[in-house]
Amino acid sequence: MKIKLNLASKPYLNRQSIRLWLSLACSFMLLLLVINGYYGYQDFRQLRLLESRFLELERQASTVQGLPSGYTAEKYAVIKEEIIQVNEIIAEDQFRWTALLSRFEELVPDDVSIRTIQPSFKERSVRVDGIARDVSAMTRFVDNLLTSEDLSQTYLQRHSEVKSAPGGLSQPHIGFSLVIREAF
Repeated sequence: MKIKLNLASKPYLNRQSIRLWLSLACSFMLLLLVINGYYGYQDFRQLRLLESRFLELERQASTVQGLPSGYTAEKYAVIKEEIIQVNEIIAEDQFRWTALLSRFEELVPDDVSIRTIQPSFKERSVRVDGIARDVSAMTRFVDNLLTSEDLSQTYLQRHSEVKSAPGGLSQPHIGFSLVIREAF
């Protein structure tokens, strides 16, 4: 049994379907062209506005005549020094004592007493002088500082034995001095 297929009896291409798809594709492309043209026109208008603003600013800049009359290198150096001093004052003003003291309150053991706290704003460090009951209390305080996240750059500068009461009747204590870098 032989199957014979006669392609001549029906058109090979469905021309009506192809025309429909081509017209839809052309319509879509035409829509994209219109949208793209609209955005191009908007960009053109924006460019014109920017050019007119640029020309206006250029006209204003051309009315300024040269350098200011009183400008000298010495005046510039003086102004620069004043700016540095003002920036130092601002840095000192931003230092928050309450945050530092609260942090020390958490870290200082009961048998350690802090006598002085001196910040150095240029070096961003704090010097702490204190007295501990014994070496282990001082070591505990230093260890607490070293294990904290924000005060971990602690360096013991000195420690010595001191008398806490006149006449030598009381037990000697340990006086110490620390420097905490990057404390603020």
